[in-house]
Amino acid sequence: MKKFIIFVAAIAMVGSFVATAMADVSLYGSARFRTYYADQSKEASNTGYSDGDLEWRIGHLTRFGASFQSDKITGKFEMDARAGGAGSTGDIESDSGASRLGNMRLRLLWGEYDFGSWKFMIGQNYPLYDAVVSGINYYSGGFQKFGGIAYDVARTSQMRFTVNNLRIAFLPVDTSQGGVAGYDTETDVMLPKIEARYDLKMDWGTLNFIGGYQTYKAVNDVDADQSINSWVAGIRGHFDFGPAYLGVSGTYRQNGGNYGAWTTVWEKPVFDGNDVKDATAWGGVAALGYKINDSNTIEASYGFVSSELDLPGTWEDKKQVFGLMYKYTVAPGFYIVPEFIYQDNKETIEDGVECDNGDVTIFGVFWRIDFK
Repeated sequence: MKKFIIFVAAIAMVGSFVATAMADVSLYGSARFRTYYADQSKEASNTGYSDGDLEWRIGHLTRFGASFQSDKITGKFEMDARAGGAGSTGDIESDSGASRLGNMRLRLLWGEYDFGSWKFMIGQNYPLYDAVVSGINYYSGGFQKFGGIAYDVARTSQMRFTVNNLRIAFLPVDTSQGGVAGYDTETDVMLPKIEARYDLKMDWGTLNFIGGYQTYKAVNDVDADQSINSWVAGIRGHFDFGPAYLGVSGTYRQNGGNYGAWTTVWEKPVFDGNDVKDATAWGGVAALGYKINDSNTIEASYGFVSSELDLPGTWEDKKQVFGLMYKYTVAPGFYIVPEFIYQDNKETIEDGVECDNGDVTIFGVFWRIDFK
């Protein structure tokens, strides 16, 4: 038995040396911590009175993973810490404790083969409709949900083709929103979601052009059906001016809530009469930053999003947000980021009647230590 154990150990050792010689594997991680205070007005808290809460816990984006490179194959694996209760909703009370129950989530698991003139990837990765502008950490993704280019679930299964600066991906259709409000339904899917992205790089900056489309049928109890068609379009730009930089993005979409877009306004169709009435939305994010030196950067950012329904009369939903961030690099890989945010939930307008949705004031510090 002892000889057998020695033999197995020797085989494992030889295997590890061979694997190391054949592939470049690097481990990495990032520990992140949130210390914020959020003060909500009575309209924003939905309780009839104002509400303030302290958030003191591990960050949603804390992660560990590994990158793999071998000849023509590239791959990545990554997991992160998740909430022990309701999950990552961005809401302080439902997410308190973060990983207190030891929950973990798969973020990335993909492999890509390089054919030379083009590349082919399968697995779970970021979708193409994902383009961050603001550096604010509180919402775990800048101001993406306030008019940015992003998904509610940031990573998903896909099959992707890359040719130079053009990428085309085929993804699962998102049917999590079901059918249509006012139309008792199940859903039928025949085609995958498709996305395309073209990255244009120039001396003065980078532009990203992104689009996507999905369709599925909502079927009622007498086997009648309605098509739920969603599409998204967005453009992002990043420009450097010496120590200063500017990031901007804009998006326009139909039924973005069904598509899976990360949003804070109503973006789902409703059934009115005998027709599906689509929801359209548009928004944008801008961030202006200045790198004082290698250790200090300051950034101001803004986001807005507005939606409306194709109904008789007027139906609109609006949000906007302002942010100020100061990033202090204590040492390479160690960052302390104080942040101040004012979230204006603006109003919902229905047939000319405005409903004030209140506001939220947030201030605190985001802490981050990267290691590899």
